[in-house]
Amino acid sequence: MQIISHTSFLQLIRYKVSLAVTFSAFAASIVFLRGFSFSQFLPVFAIFLIASGASALNQYQEREYDSKMSRTKGRPLPGKEITPIMAIFISFILVSSGLLLLIIGGHWITFFLGIFNVSWYNGLYTWLKRKTVFAVVPGALTGAIPVFMGWTSAGGNLADPFPLLLGFFIFMWQVPHFWVLGIIYDQDYRNAGFPVITDLLNRDQINRIIYSWLVAASGSSFLIIIFDHLSIEVIKNTIVLLNVVLLGASFYYIFFKKPEHFRSLFMLVNIFMLLVVILIIADKVLDIY
Repeated sequence: MQIISHTSFLQLIRYKVSLAVTFSAFAASIVFLRGFSFSQFLPVFAIFLIASGASALNQYQEREYDSKMSRTKGRPLPGKEITPIMAIFISFILVSSGLLLLIIGGHWITFFLGIFNVSWYNGLYTWLKRKTVFAVVPGALTGAIPVFMGWTSAGGNLADPFPLLLGFFIFMWQVPHFWVLGIIYDQDYRNAGFPVITDLLNRDQINRIIYSWLVAASGSSFLIIIFDHLSIEVIKNTIVLLNVVLLGASFYYIFFKKPEHFRSLFMLVNIFMLLVVILIIADKVLDIY
């Protein structure tokens, strides 16, 4: 059996992405429970395993494309550090283990959501992004589903307002997140044979689309304030301030800076999402004291 280094394994499961997915699920469970419960460790860990397995499978699926991009050619599969068959095996073990833990815990709705998300991500989205630059729109659903997984694993209902609002916010955030990333690595994606938005639209059109999505993502965060009734004024005001910073700074970067400066925009968009989610958690948890 092939011996895999610790570093190669972490790269295969894209642990940073998998942890980000798990964080959104964990956030939803904390909000439902109004705090941390050790009973949530098992389902949250299961969600991490499923996300890690889906990432490993994705790297198997895109190993030939990864080998053509400077950003990804050092990954374990194109770098020959892990064989394709081993990547499939690891993916199967991780996803199966995560699903089994959900079954053991009786989290059946979360279990079926996990199956759906892997199917959507590794089935539809992975195939679709080789066909169109707009694959990111349906693909963004894979970032929203973990919110529902965390919520239902804690005992919440799929139709409850909070997971719908937070899931919608993360969905709206993901689209500009991926398009900005696509512009940063435009030539890389073109070299690998992926469709790129700069071949379809001109710079002005792209700028307007990205900024429109950012405005929409900003608006979706206000929906949480309005309809989920955040109660702590300083937190609500901080979220409003973060939106002002996001829209002002992103307007500057998008319309007055060249694409080579979009790395800063990418960081800004990510930090905005993270801080908003943390503030929402804080409001829900601190409100009980």
